[in-house]
This record gives sequence, structure tokens and C-alpha cells, in this order.
Amino acid sequence: MAPSGKAKAPEMLQIHTIPVTAFEQNCTILVCSETKKAAVIDCGEWHPVLRQIEKLGVEVVAILATHGHVDHVSGMGDLCAALPDADLMIPDGEELVFGMLNESAAMYGLATPRALPEPLRYLKHGDPIHIGEVTLAVLHCPGHTLGHVVFHDAASAQIVVGDVLFKGSIGRTDLPGGSWEQLQHSIREQLYTLPAETRVFCGHGPTTTIGIEAQTNPFVRA
Repeated sequence: MAPSGKAKAPEMLQIHTIPVTAFEQNCTILVCSETKKAAVIDCGEWHPVLRQIEKLGVEVVAILATHGHVDHVSGMGDLCAALPDADLMIPDGEELVFGMLNESAAMYGLATPRALPEPLRYLKHGDPIHIGEVTLAVLHCPGHTLGHVVFHDAASAQIVVGDVLFKGSIGRTDLPGGSWEQLQHSIREQLYTLPAETRVFCGHGPTTTIGIEAQTNPFVRA
């Protein structure tokens, strides 16, 4: 007997997670399955990321950051040099933490990060980012840092949230630019208002969903 239902269509946006650095920070490669165009988010270490890009056989058109902490961006300068045709885009309002990169690297015993080229864009809330046939929406979610943004694909119900929200936890608010009140507001108003089935790709640790965190996160509930 033939199956009664239709097979689920493959998602247009494929997300690959690569833990990098001693902080086990999740760099993500977002790939448009239709065009093989890709974006890299939060490149904390460039060698393993470049190897994965080559393995996937994709063309990186954008290099993005959720925020400017050293474990998320210390490899971005080198990745930009290796992929000069990719557009660099960083959050607006992150001057404080980007300006502390060398100091932060020295504090943790890391090599001085390669300087970033001038970004093509400083990302603001509501900005669209096109990756082949995929369009991401930028959402401003301050609290971990002043300018922190997340990247949402409504079509596939997936979001990359950096250090705003984790599985069973939340981002720190005790670093420069952090605010407990802002972080709670960002999570409740920008994230928990998304569909419950939305898959959440976190800056550290495993993926989760909006529904699970809204109901069970011990720090911020819906």
C-alpha cells in the first residue's frame, strides 16, 4: 500500500555546528541547500571551520557575529583573510567588547586575534540577511552584551542565539555591557514569542527548542 502522507520536504536551511576553542564555543555554518551559499556565525577558531567549509563544498557569502566576546570572534579576522569575497557583518553597538578583544585574549592566554577588516554592515534589529534563497532576520537581544543579536529563519523554524539562551541556562550578565533585566526581557519578548517548535542553536552546549526552554528553563520562564 502506498503511504497516505507526503514525505516531508528537506529544509532549505541546513545548520552545521562546530565546537571550537577551549571554551567549546559553537561556531555555526548555515547553508542554503538550494544554492550551496553559506554563512559562518561566531568563528572563534578558523582552521576547523575552514576545513568544514571545504568538506561541505559551499560558498561562504557572509561572516557574521552574534556578539564580540573573544571566544566567538577570535578567528574571524583570519577567516575573512582566507575568504576575501565573503561579507563581514557585525552587530551595531558592540564597540565596547570588540574594543577589548586583545585585552580579553591576553587575559585567557590566547593569541592576539587578527584585526578585522571594515565590516560591510553593522547589524540592527530587523535587518535581513540573504544566504542564497534563505533570508535570516536579525533580532537585537541585549543583556549578555549591549549589541548582541540573534539570527532567525522563520521558514525552517531555526534560530542561532549566541550566548543569550542555553539548554537549561542563560548567558552571563556580569561582564561589561551585561544586564540581567535586559537579558530577561530579550528572552521573553524576542525568543519565547517564537513558535514552540523553533530549534535553538546555542553558543555553547546542545541545541534545544523554544518550547522546552519557555516551560523548563530554571532562570527565565515564559
